[in-house]
Amino acid sequence: MTQLDYPFQYRRQATRTVRIGSLKIGGDAPVLLQSMLSSATTDVMACLNEIKRLHEVHCPLIRITIPSRKDLNAIPEIRRLMREEGLDIPLVADIHFSPELALDACEFFDKIRINPGNYSDAPKNSKRSNQEQEFEEGYQKLREALIPLAKKLQQYDRALRIGVNHGSLSSRIIERYGDSPLGMVQSALETVGVFEEMGFDQMVISLKSSNPVVVQKAYRLLVASQPETNQIPLHLGVTEAGNGLMARVKSLAGIGALLMDGIGDTVRVSLTEHSANEIIFGEQLLGALESHRVMPLKQSKEVWSRPLNHQRVVNKQAETGTIKIGQAAHIQVGVVGGTVLPAIEIPFIPEFFLEETTAGYRFSKQSLPLKQISLQQLINDDFEKANCSALLINDQAPLRTIRRYYASQTEESSLPIGMLLPILSEDLAFEVELSCLLSEGLLDFLIIPDGISGEQLRRLLLLLQATRSKTFVTDFIACPSCGRTLFDLESTTAAIKEKTHHLKGLKIGIMGCIVNGPGEMADADFGYVGSGKGKIDLYYGQSKVQRNIDEKDAVAALIQLIKDKEMWVEQ
Repeated sequence: MTQLDYPFQYRRQATRTVRIGSLKIGGDAPVLLQSMLSSATTDVMACLNEIKRLHEVHCPLIRITIPSRKDLNAIPEIRRLMREEGLDIPLVADIHFSPELALDACEFFDKIRINPGNYSDAPKNSKRSNQEQEFEEGYQKLREALIPLAKKLQQYDRALRIGVNHGSLSSRIIERYGDSPLGMVQSALETVGVFEEMGFDQMVISLKSSNPVVVQKAYRLLVASQPETNQIPLHLGVTEAGNGLMARVKSLAGIGALLMDGIGDTVRVSLTEHSANEIIFGEQLLGALESHRVMPLKQSKEVWSRPLNHQRVVNKQAETGTIKIGQAAHIQVGVVGGTVLPAIEIPFIPEFFLEETTAGYRFSKQSLPLKQISLQQLINDDFEKANCSALLINDQAPLRTIRRYYASQTEESSLPIGMLLPILSEDLAFEVELSCLLSEGLLDFLIIPDGISGEQLRRLLLLLQATRSKTFVTDFIACPSCGRTLFDLESTTAAIKEKTHHLKGLKIGIMGCIVNGPGEMADADFGYVGSGKGKIDLYYGQSKVQRNIDEKDAVAALIQLIKDKEMWVEQ
């Protein structure tokens, strides 16, 4: 199955119920938020205090990293202190590289998370010779490692998350299916197959990437690859989103777009901040989408099926006289002539200036006017197509109508479609709607209205960058921190952002440890990775170029590396 389905109305995906302690995920249960401790697992009191803070913001499920036997040995004491405080919160063990730890963790945790890419398989970038033979051998090795875990999970009545990460797919999966959404889905499904052979079905799947568009495609492909009913519940997340506003925009673009279409049963918003902030923003996002989760009186299964590798919709090219709009060109962002935009820290120059005449808006004196139409006119195809250069929509919720319109088109291409943005205060539901339009490639141009606030403009530009539609600032791929982190990730991320935020288009990965670091920042230009307590390795692309730098010197060394590679510009 290599088609992605985009529905014309909300319909919650039918998933099985998975029990995690006293909680339920999937089935008819509401979407559940969760978080992960950033404290070192061996620091029992720090973990307890962080759990108490998460309890205060009503976090129902907490994940804890278990990188070593010493960390696992701390869990009984954490559990004891939780009981004394009356904290009845199910815990999830986060396991990488160690099947033995996963087996032993079943005694103490309500749920185990494993990553198939590093559970037993050869990691990404490892050398292989006989691909076909080694693919099968790798699968058998994975199967042999998973069967004992299935038995332990059944023995203790525990749940499992199969947590696939885009940046840590195994070499054999990449060689067979590509470093792609298809590879992510196949990694998950072959793992599911082993557990189902053992009669174990209490599973949740996650398919995470730092790229929100990859996240959307991977989950949609997984939904299309499973039976229509009794699907495995899905844990949504955009990994290494970073901190601040950009991290929240990336998350709403990746997570919100799926929730909008009824995909997803549990959510973790990954922020390089205090873990409680993940729950706070998650609640804001779920609350904003509440109206989209209401089932319509008459449900429809109608969808628009598109190829997995689809890019932008290819519409006709508008006659503008100056810029290219339509014909799958990048989305163009402009204003009506005379508009004065607020000054913000993100550099932006409009790409076109519309002329306003008695006949309506025009791209130039030589071009035909734009035709402003309602969604009803669009879906009924009730408008005159002659004597206009493009269609202009002014509506806060056009997504499903535009999908239906494109699905109904029999011609090779339509007139270019653009949107006049409404003036809004912070509106997460509209931003999710817009993120879908952008990431699915459904718009050819946007018009920023006169009177837009600096905050709305800032959020718009970051949303364009998060959906890979435009680039305005440095892209930071920063992990959310956990007990494996080897330096103060939050303050270091802030320091690096302060020094490098002006490097437009540059991608910098900031990773707390080497477990997922190099893989998760696969498409970064430069990487800053914890390699030991107070020690940092620097990467140029996927190559480690400096080792064991003292933490106090590492930010300066990163800046010098960027300069040495001639990618630095002065502010």
